[in-house]
Amino acid sequence: MLIGKLVLKLLPIRYYYQARNIYRKYHKAIYKELSETDLHKILVESMGIKNGDVIFVHSSIDRLNISASPFKILNILQEVVGSNGTLLFPAWHFTERAELYLKKNKVFDVRKAPVALGLLPEIARRSPLAKRSIHPTNSIVAIGKQADELLMQHGDSIYPCDELSPFYKMMKLNAKIIGLGVTTEFLSFVHCPEDVMKADFPVKTRSDVVFETNVIDHDGNTRIISTLVADKTIATRNIPGFIKAFVDPEIARDFHFRGNHFFIADSKELYKIIERLALKDITIYS
Repeated sequence: MLIGKLVLKLLPIRYYYQARNIYRKYHKAIYKELSETDLHKILVESMGIKNGDVIFVHSSIDRLNISASPFKILNILQEVVGSNGTLLFPAWHFTERAELYLKKNKVFDVRKAPVALGLLPEIARRSPLAKRSIHPTNSIVAIGKQADELLMQHGDSIYPCDELSPFYKMMKLNAKIIGLGVTTEFLSFVHCPEDVMKADFPVKTRSDVVFETNVIDHDGNTRIISTLVADKTIATRNIPGFIKAFVDPEIARDFHFRGNHFFIADSKELYKIIERLALKDITIYS
């Protein structure tokens, strides 16, 4: 179990957030902040990102001790992948459990709904170059050459992360998945093998109820999208522990630089491992 989760279980929520804020201030006081050059080196040298790559970015700017603004961080990412590359960002627009959000019968306007997963994906969403998938619970923002190819059909299946989703399609483009300021605890890609394997996956990860919700698409038309949501029984999971125990560091790993969390994963190879181990009843929920 991660230290933060252990502390959260032991402390009242108010004191937990106070302790977290104190820790972050202490962290920034003892470590030299990252420069733009540092970030570029981490992306290119530590993560191996190159021109033309497809990159799925998870991030927390608040947890990064860096001098660059979020706008500059996005620029650096774009510079590294170049005009032939593509950036993807998770773009959920709510913070509660998906079934609670859907039960409110709110309309998801793909053109206007702000991203609730942090500043960097929201800045990416506002880019004039950005595209966004219309899936009501697992929307993805993409910027770059392969954006349309990756996002089209996301919403045509009741499984948010199956073969019609960007999570699966990115593998065909040898996508890398990265974390800036976060660990693999935030690695949303792990749900792709679950949705593709369906009943062959040893853990029930989706609810039985199919939700229908109204979505306003890019042309202003209202569409009804049907989707499953995460099953309530899968609250306990340990992605970092699974990665450390079963995945070669050349395929996926967490690492630190100057006190900051990062991760890098090869989407295609990680998928193969998750699928193979699932058939042996070994999962992130084990």
